Amino acid sequence: MSNLDLEDYGIAWMNLNHSIMIIGWGYDPVSKTKYWKVRNSYGPAWGMNGDFLVRRGQNDFGIESETTAYDPIMCAESTPGMCQPVYI
Repeated sequence: MSNLDLEDYGIAWMNLNHSIMIIGWGYDPVSKTKYWKVRNSYGPAWGMNGDFLVRRGQNDFGIESETTAYDPIMCAESTPGMCQPVYI
């Protein structure tokens, strides 16, 4: 046991308090830049209605190398034992 936290170890950046999700991609012909359209968990008051753009193909913010994904399981409230994977 220790009373040290992530800030004490110099890795406070690892203390995550939100998440993001890539929801699309695009290309800006004016700047000739490929981008990811990303949704932030801070909500619609943040960024462009909760979304922001990240340059695609350059691994900015580790978005292309430090990914985590989950397969959601949806359950009906009326039949909680009847859960089915959702494939998108």
